[in-house]
Amino acid sequence: MEWSNGYVHGIDYPVSFFAEQSPVHLSVGCVILGVEPVPLDRPFTYMELGCGQGLTSAVLAAANPQGRFYAVDFLPTHVQTAREMVDAASLDNLTVLECSFEQMAGGEVDLPQFDFVTMYGVYSWVDATNRQYIAEFLRRYLKPGGIAYLNYNAMPGWSSALSLQRLLREFGRDSTQSCERQVAQGCALVGALRDQNAAAFARAASDGLGLRLEMLGGKHVDYLAHEYLNQGWDALYSIDVIQAMAAVKLDYVGSALLENSFAELYLTQGQRDLLAGLPNSAMRELAWDHLRNSSFREDIYVRGARMMSPARRDAWLERCGVALTLPRSRINLELTLVIGKINADARLADPMIEALLERPHSLVELAALPEIRSRGYGLREVASMASLLMAGRQASIFFLSAAGNDQAPAARLNRVIAARSRECDHFQALASPLLGNGVKSSLLQRVAYDQAGHAVLQPEGWVQAMAQAVQRQGAKVERAGVALEAPHEIDAELRYLAEAIAEQRMPVWRNLNMAPQSATP
Repeated sequence: MEWSNGYVHGIDYPVSFFAEQSPVHLSVGCVILGVEPVPLDRPFTYMELGCGQGLTSAVLAAANPQGRFYAVDFLPTHVQTAREMVDAASLDNLTVLECSFEQMAGGEVDLPQFDFVTMYGVYSWVDATNRQYIAEFLRRYLKPGGIAYLNYNAMPGWSSALSLQRLLREFGRDSTQSCERQVAQGCALVGALRDQNAAAFARAASDGLGLRLEMLGGKHVDYLAHEYLNQGWDALYSIDVIQAMAAVKLDYVGSALLENSFAELYLTQGQRDLLAGLPNSAMRELAWDHLRNSSFREDIYVRGARMMSPARRDAWLERCGVALTLPRSRINLELTLVIGKINADARLADPMIEALLERPHSLVELAALPEIRSRGYGLREVASMASLLMAGRQASIFFLSAAGNDQAPAARLNRVIAARSRECDHFQALASPLLGNGVKSSLLQRVAYDQAGHAVLQPEGWVQAMAQAVQRQGAKVERAGVALEAPHEIDAELRYLAEAIAEQRMPVWRNLNMAPQSATP
């Protein structure tokens, strides 16, 4: 078989940032789940397997200067792009490697033991042999007590779309055609089958297949190629993955999606009783997947998980703080989560948000607010609400020790990312040294960030750069979801957006220790 082992090459995977891979997110997740985390107030080591073009690792390395980061990918174009970003931002705590999982598992690369190993869009997209190499790498390199993050396409949610995936994958076998051509041919065949009333697609509207058929027309070809053309692709049952990880001494801890911890919000009492009566966590997860019809899982594993006492867990919560990641105008207590839409308890959420609009607070400070204490809420309830706001991308939990972290690496990387926004919209996140994580940021926000970093302090001075970025990239300026065409309307909307960024987004960035800074004193 060719060097790629059936994995798509010749077309780059879309640049993406995934906050769930953050060491902070994973350690906080362990605390919420009652498992001893990895402390982040001291040096730690981190590896991302299959880093793509390196955005996630670069942002996390910049936001966590106390960590030593490694990232690996076997596609040379990915590695080149990632290394260029590392060099441009002078991130001396991130090493980007080009090698295969087989080389990594076999110890051919000089590596340390790791506190964290993460991967996104890898495990069920490579073949079974490479999944074995990943497991061997974890056995060999993840420290006792270390945390692994693993996601994959899951069953039974993918069952209705397996035939669709097989149709498209068949076109990926023709290496004489470009990936773009393979995707186009596959989508054309699916369209023709639908036009001819193919019975296999007849019930698409009632299951997960319908969504995936719609996505064929709306997703970029680079995403579709990497999702559907890989020859080793498989949708996996969680019990098989849990057992594979157990074979290399990794314990399943829980979901990296914090909202999944609140079963009372989305499962009936009967469903919860059913799960509680099952003999072990692997069986419970398999049953949970059937209750939820899971099609994608994001899971936390620990090499030797140690459950914490309630007092120990509270001690860890006392070391955590919360910060808003959105301005006041975007805060909404109707949270759209993976588990569905929920309404957050306003009696608890409102006073928390009012305090957080001024500045980040520790969980202890929030629990001590008179409006919260008088209603009988305590540290654990505040932590639960913070977890839900975090799941809704409106806030983020961080470790208080991060307040003293060096802000210079994040500032350097953010300047590089913001400058690149003049020409492309690929790198859609900025680093926050307070959160130890990244914050998703739109094209116009990053252009404004770039301008402010060049001492253009008034928002009216940002408009021309915004207009140029939009024009160069063929983007649309929209108002209320409608694309604007008239030049005077576009100019007016850009001026409005520039003012909004200055008044609403800049204070959030300041609270997160990531306000634009000039490269020179």
